[in-house]
Parts: sequence; structure tokens; C-alpha cells
Amino acid sequence: MLLSIFNTSIEVAESDIDTAVLPLGSVEPKGPHLPVGFDLILANQFAKDFCTGKAVYLLPVFPFSTAMETRGFRGAVALQQQTLWDVLNDLASVLARHGFKRLVVLDFSNYNWIVKHCIRELNLNLQLIQAVWVNPKEFAKEDADPKLLPDYGGGAVETSLALALDDTMVQTPAEDFDAGTPREYIDYKGLAQIAPRGFWGKPTLASIDLGKSFYGLMLDKTRQFVGYALGLIQEGASIAEHDSTEIWWPKGNIPGIQNAGVDWYASLSSISEAGTEMVIIPIGATEQHSPSQPLATDYLQALMLGSCVAAELGAYLLPALPVLTSWGHIHFRGSLTLGGMTARRLLEDIAASLYRGGFTKAVILNIHGGNWVIKPTMIEINRKFEDFKVISNGDLLAYRGQAPVEQLHACEVEASFIKAFYPESFKADRLLDYTPNCSAAAFDLVGIQGVSPQGVWGYPSKASAEKGRDDLQQKVADTVAYVRSAFSHIKTSP
Repeated sequence: MLLSIFNTSIEVAESDIDTAVLPLGSVEPKGPHLPVGFDLILANQFAKDFCTGKAVYLLPVFPFSTAMETRGFRGAVALQQQTLWDVLNDLASVLARHGFKRLVVLDFSNYNWIVKHCIRELNLNLQLIQAVWVNPKEFAKEDADPKLLPDYGGGAVETSLALALDDTMVQTPAEDFDAGTPREYIDYKGLAQIAPRGFWGKPTLASIDLGKSFYGLMLDKTRQFVGYALGLIQEGASIAEHDSTEIWWPKGNIPGIQNAGVDWYASLSSISEAGTEMVIIPIGATEQHSPSQPLATDYLQALMLGSCVAAELGAYLLPALPVLTSWGHIHFRGSLTLGGMTARRLLEDIAASLYRGGFTKAVILNIHGGNWVIKPTMIEINRKFEDFKVISNGDLLAYRGQAPVEQLHACEVEASFIKAFYPESFKADRLLDYTPNCSAAAFDLVGIQGVSPQGVWGYPSKASAEKGRDDLQQKVADTVAYVRSAFSHIKTSP
């Protein structure tokens, strides 16, 4: 069967699946007519379609790319090459540790130049995992009608794909634009100087039919290449198939705000017109949450809380990070984590992009209790950018002390959230209560498995959907009040 972050760690552990698929999205300029998060939207849909019928572990879309050439466009986020390199190596290392033999990277950004080289070193230097890199859009462009090209973001190809996926995300296409220079000039001068409106192509030629045809071409060429590549790496190797023709995927897994505020589902022009100075950066985790709750529990909470808080504050909402640091859960298959310094660079790059885009305030909306690296990183960001301030949603990661803790993870609160909003992912037949009733320092010493073999620390049997809804409402109110108070104090303090 196909597995994803909406399954439990136990289900991943009980399977013989040894292939993981990692989609890479982006938050980059696509002109005044397409969402800055279009590549993320495309990656999410394409990955589901590509994986249907395959026995793989589908990872969450990693939302940011190395679109450094686009820094300065409001709403865009660009990582340094070293940051994405380390993200890929960290994830590959964790997957290999858990017995995965193959990793397929589906790359949808127009700027991830470092990924191809990283995959080469994973295969030929580290020999850590059998890795395959595919950029489905670029592969399909080889057979595209030449009149549709060039498309270096927001042109006929991407606009057609957007129309085919969801025509409501497409605003009235801008007039066609060709900079009249070689594409590599973007490397030297940056996109803003070459294409001031953030796109380069012929969106007026776009159509739904073209989008459907091109999307099908992307799928066909990706399937062919992945099959060829795995067979070349290891003779006879392939991705096992299964009978399922449909993937269950909960609604709202990458929600847009759709009321007050603006998010990555908006275009460059919409983000600029909104005029907000504040950004919400939701951070979750992909980690075991007992036999009854999905790996995505923290990620789903970050998505929903982020959307609600951004709407209340009228802030710009970034896509939630599905993984940061989860070392306390590393012994459980399917859990993902980045190294502390990778996480640090990731947060610094996001902050630098927002600063360059003209924002002055950011809120790190952290859900996962193991993300200790956020606090020192946030302090340094605030010292680095005097006119750009980053706060968190309270001092959540302050010193916990050495007193015994009764409920800490996969407990009543988290189980209530899943029961309320993602009940299909709650495995009631595997529900169990357990508390080691020891200090939270156990996470530092032996991980949660060292004190709770099933990964439970609390009483999920006490959970209810009503408690989940009430708790979310209270968290939204508390977070909004804290953010307003914190920024008010920062503004008035000497």
C-alpha cells in the first residue's frame, strides 16, 4: 500500500516499503497572475498522482527553494544553496537509517540548481541511498510546442498548468514578456532587473487544454525516467506497485486563508496590495505520534493554527514547515528530522528573504516541543536586523525543569485535535494510554522510546472532538493576544 504522513509510524514500520518520494515546492515570483506558491500547489498534486498505485512512503512537500535570484520580491522566500543541500542530506540520512533504500526527489522550482549535484553525491560519494532527481516541468518542456517557450516562471506552460489544476487561482494573465536576453542573465543581475514584474514568458497563450496535455506529459516522462534511473542504479530495481487506485488525502492539508489576510496562494500583486507588515511562519513536525495518531499531527496543527492566526491578524501566511528537529523520535520509522544547524540556517534564510521583501514583523508559530533551536536562532535574527523583529508564540521552549511530567506527547490534547479535524487518520483500534511520569529530559538522553516504547506520553483515551475544537479556538485567541501585546511592547520599549 501507499503510505504518507497521514499514516502512523507503526503502519510505516509494519510495511516493507523501502522507497520514499520527496516533492520540492517553492515560494517564488510567478508574475502578477499566479500564486507565489504555485510550485508548492503543483508539487502536492503531482506527487499524489505520481505515487498512486505505487508502494512508496510519500513525504510532505518541502515548501522552499534556492530561488536566490528572486530575493526582494515581496512574499518570495529563497534559501541559500548550503541550506537546501543540508536539508536533502539530513532527510536522506534519516530515511537510510530507517531502512529506506531509494529516494525519488520531485523538484518543481525553477531555481534549485544545487539539487542535481546533491543527488549525484548521495549516489556516488556518500552511497547513502539510491537517489533519483526529476524536474517534471523541465523534462516535459523538451517535448513542448516551441511557441509556448520560453517560460522562466509565469509563462504559457505554468499558467496553463494552473488553469488545469484550479482556474480560480489564475488572475487575468499579464501581457507576454520576453527580456530579450539569455536566461543566464538572471544569474548575474537577479530576476527583478531582468523581469521587473516577476515573470518571463507568454501567459496569453495559456489554456486549460494545454495544461492538461502538459501535465499528462509530465507524468509520463517522470514515470519513464524514474523507471530507467532505478534500473540503471541497480539492475532490475523498480518501485513496487499495489492495487489501490486512489490515495486518501484529507481536505485542508495545505489550506489557504480565504478571508482576512493573504497567503502564499496569492500573487505578487495581491501580496503587495494587502500592505501587511507581518508574516506568520508556522512550524510543525513529521514524527511518530503513538499507534493511534498520524505522523503529520504537529504539521496539521501548524497548518490550521497558522491559517486562523494569520486571518485574525491580517498577516501574510507562509506555508508551514513540515519538518524541523525531531531527534527525540528518531527511533520510530517514518519520523523525519533536520540537524540543528540545518534548521538554524533554514530559519535565517526565511527571515532574510522576508526582510529583503520589505516586511518588518514575523511570528514563528511553533507547534512542536522539540524545536529548541528556534529560540537562539530567533535571538540572533533580531540582533542582525534592527528594523525587522521576529517573535514566537510565547516562550514555549523555556526551560522545563526536572519535575516529572504526566502528559507530554500524543496525549489528550493532540488526540482531540485529530479527532476533531482529521478523524479518518485516528486509529481508535490502536489507542493506548501510557505515562512514564518522568522528566522531559528523557528526550535529551534516550528519546521517547527509551521511556515509552510505543511513543505515548499521556492519556489520549480522554480525547474528544469537542475538546479539540475548543482547544484550537483558545489557542488562536491566546496567540493573537500574545502577538499583539508583544509587538506593542517592542514598539514602545526603549
